[in-house]
Amino acid sequence: MKAATLAAVLLAASVQAQPVTLRYHWTKGEVVEYRFTLQTSSSVSGIPGRDDSSTQQNVTQRIRLTVDDVSADGVASMHEMVTQIRSEMQTPTGKVTYDTTEPGKASDDPVAGTMAKMFGAIIGEPIAIALGPDGSVRKVEGGSRLIDRIGESIKADRNAVMMSQALRSLYSDEALRSMLQQTFSRLPDGPVKAGDTWNGQLALGNETIGRIAAALTFTLKGLDGAGPSQRAVIGTAMKLTQEVRPPAAGGARLSLTLGDSHGEGEIRFDVARGRILRSTMKTEMPSTVNMTAPDGSPVTFRNRVTTSAAVELIEK
Repeated sequence: MKAATLAAVLLAASVQAQPVTLRYHWTKGEVVEYRFTLQTSSSVSGIPGRDDSSTQQNVTQRIRLTVDDVSADGVASMHEMVTQIRSEMQTPTGKVTYDTTEPGKASDDPVAGTMAKMFGAIIGEPIAIALGPDGSVRKVEGGSRLIDRIGESIKADRNAVMMSQALRSLYSDEALRSMLQQTFSRLPDGPVKAGDTWNGQLALGNETIGRIAAALTFTLKGLDGAGPSQRAVIGTAMKLTQEVRPPAAGGARLSLTLGDSHGEGEIRFDVARGRILRSTMKTEMPSTVNMTAPDGSPVTFRNRVTTSAAVELIEK
């Protein structure tokens, strides 16, 4: 082995063996933007008298974070706002698209008109948040105000009932806190080296699937580069458990049971800048629904939801 090659190998091995401290760093007055992409595929099978069906939806959001202040212990107070939303949904009856930056290119489907009203209520509305240097969410305020704006925007819109419920479940203070915890993953308490692991917890769920506990295991897979160009590669594994089943809708005798649900992903973290560069997570959530048909007979069908989520830093 040539001397230069051997030196490079030894240097890389030395970097991997050195412990590193991972922390988020923020500067008062800075503006940071991220692109969030969520691809969801839902398939339903086993309903008597109906063909199996599937629905796909791709949603992209552009989020702007403006840092208002940073305390001596590194807690950043900031406000976040959605500056763009694009939704593309493929259903058994056709494709529905809407982009807040190109409203004139929306689908003719009435659902697109409903999207325009609700997304318009979200764009530019600030949410106050505070994040610790370890990724802990210290404060979330503004979700209830945002939900009120969504409700105002779709008054008397018959197409908005289900979509409004979905958005309300996404933009409550509790849901926003969970979203932030997923985006800015919890970092280890102390220095770590390649191969070390640490744990995290998330509270998920909504009126449809009930309360879900997510147990996360993070593993530092390795370090690339050194000094100001050092990047940490972190593997993520997630196990989902249904702690509380959803209440029966409208008094109907219906129950949803979550199956073996899990997720895997990866985070690329800029060590020097204290910034997530890219984060991905793919999740599988199978479930079984038992209900009673109008004639009193039992009905069981299956649903499988697959999501692929990505968070990317938008470099200036």
